[in-house]
Amino acid sequence: MRNIPVMICVDVEPREREIDIAKDWEGVEETFKFFSNLRPRLEVATGASVNFSWFFRMDPQIAHAYGLPSWVISRYGEAIKLLELAGDELGLHTHAFRWDGGRYKWVIDHGDQEWINHCLHTSFEAYQSAFGRPCLSFRFGDHWMNNETMGLLESLGVKFDLTIEPGMKARPALFPKELHTGSLPDYMTTPRLPYRPCRWDFRKQSGAWGRELWVVPVSTGREVGRFAGLKRAAMALGIDLQSRHESYQLNLSVNGPLFRGMMNSLLSVWNQSYLAPVVRTDVGSDSRARANMEQNLNFMLSHPLVSRFRFVRPAEAIKLLTYPVHV
Repeated sequence: MRNIPVMICVDVEPREREIDIAKDWEGVEETFKFFSNLRPRLEVATGASVNFSWFFRMDPQIAHAYGLPSWVISRYGEAIKLLELAGDELGLHTHAFRWDGGRYKWVIDHGDQEWINHCLHTSFEAYQSAFGRPCLSFRFGDHWMNNETMGLLESLGVKFDLTIEPGMKARPALFPKELHTGSLPDYMTTPRLPYRPCRWDFRKQSGAWGRELWVVPVSTGREVGRFAGLKRAAMALGIDLQSRHESYQLNLSVNGPLFRGMMNSLLSVWNQSYLAPVVRTDVGSDSRARANMEQNLNFMLSHPLVSRFRFVRPAEAIKLLTYPVHV
């Protein structure tokens, strides 16, 4: 039977979105340790090597607050080196925060393409300097993307973009109360399987004239009736989830029933199924979120299909999905 790729995407970033004090990033060290301890358990359960994918903030907001965009590498370099030695994917997670000195506030500047380009160049140059090689995997913050940015990512050498969240509706911003320009895209009809994007619409799969990079959508699922509380909790945090028919991230830190329902639905519906759950490193500093993550990963470890799970990097996932091996 076909193996099922699992790409765990961890965004390594500060807990705060509007950074006002340069301090250690909450939960980072705990999250590194958690996944390092989890690795051998997954290897025993699957009978295969295990890799995770880590996406680091190295954008202008980090440079403004910490003095250099690659601060995370200098601060947590020893732990990151261990992830690299284990064969994990090390990518970039860029946000478009711009400091407005007049208002003394951070602005999410999705409406200024020149600023977007600057954020990307800053991040990729910092990555190249820190690791001595180009970045191959990327996730834009707040699931934002447009055609110009996808083209720039391709020119910068990105092979795998893991930004897109299928089923998400267009909206002004993830957190409407934050200062922002532009808006977030409509992903309601975006493919749910990896695809090479069309050059004139990154949300559509292309044929011979597509881009060279792969779009690897993160896993999303729809809310069902008994999970209506999720929307209320999100609204309390300032996140407008709009309709119950919209999709949500398969996030490792959500409550167990929601995660189990979404995961089983993803595994049963899609012919070439895979899992790409996400989580932020601040999960390591939040007792409830960490407990949820532990519960959800234990569910994966005890799942009837666990022997077919392969915890892999994006490149290996594409190979498994494109060239499945039957036994």
